[in-house]
Amino acid sequence: MKHVIDSDRVTQGRRSVYLHEVVEASPLPLIDLSRSRFDDDDFHVRFSGRLLGDAYLTHFEASSVVLARSEKEISERSSEMLLLAMLNNGSYEQTFGYHDAFPRTGPGDMLLLDLDGPQTVSFAKQSVTTCAYIPRGHFKPFLDDATLLNPVLLRPENELYGLLVACFSACCAMQSPQPAASTAALSTLTRLAMIAQGLHPLAHPDLQCSVRDARRQRAQQFITRHCDNPRLTPQAIADHLGVSLRSLNMAFERSGVGVAGSILAARLDWAKGMLINCPQRSVLDVALACGFNNLSSFYRSFAQSFGAPPGEFRRIAQIENDDFADRHDARVANL
Repeated sequence: MKHVIDSDRVTQGRRSVYLHEVVEASPLPLIDLSRSRFDDDDFHVRFSGRLLGDAYLTHFEASSVVLARSEKEISERSSEMLLLAMLNNGSYEQTFGYHDAFPRTGPGDMLLLDLDGPQTVSFAKQSVTTCAYIPRGHFKPFLDDATLLNPVLLRPENELYGLLVACFSACCAMQSPQPAASTAALSTLTRLAMIAQGLHPLAHPDLQCSVRDARRQRAQQFITRHCDNPRLTPQAIADHLGVSLRSLNMAFERSGVGVAGSILAARLDWAKGMLINCPQRSVLDVALACGFNNLSSFYRSFAQSFGAPPGEFRRIAQIENDDFADRHDARVANL
């Protein structure tokens, strides 16, 4: 399911009515937009969202917009949801009816809040935010139904922030996952959110497991981005993440593949793609571009993983691509 709200679909005079109608009909919590500056030339709201399991992932663009949930909106439609929002660019000002206001936010800031507490957020200039609307049930057994969660503002200053960003990004990148994968991803994300709320990882075994899973997720993302660096080692990754090598190795224990094995797998996958998509580059060029500095070990590792040495793999892949193209051309000719 995908849902889109776009103020550019209507004329300036229709903005207020249009947004009221689409928000009323949407799966979002009931929101009051009446304080927005609908007549401003730069007024803009665009909201697109999709389901991940029973959570709702969204991309939100706003300018000259004020969103409010007062006791009235909450009583009319309680959300039973918590929101995790990451500001991609721009800024917003957030106030609460039950908590002190936060200072002005900036790009990279993450906010965790309860959508059933009175609050107002104002987007004066163009801002883009990625959000996850997560049902309260995911936060059990750490949060009961009656507890109003205090809002938390997280900034890029410690490992917990990095772990939350890694898991949040992984959730947003998932496309049509199996239900079990969705549940596992949301579970890790929500447990990290509870740690951000002040729960200590040692207070519950599940919290410790989630920290390790998130640490592996973050390390894997770093490996994928930097596997072409021949100096990428487990120690270099641990140093970048700000954890001990022992903690990093423990994070990979449950995956069945160690840190060094994950680096090798990422390099081999990158090499596989280059061999197919860059036929003009020699096998030596591909090996060096993918972080290998020993050609014989590249040949050996590639053959073990894909069943053929690099040159033979490329030749077979090209034959298969040519056969597919010939079959496609023949079908088109017969239409």
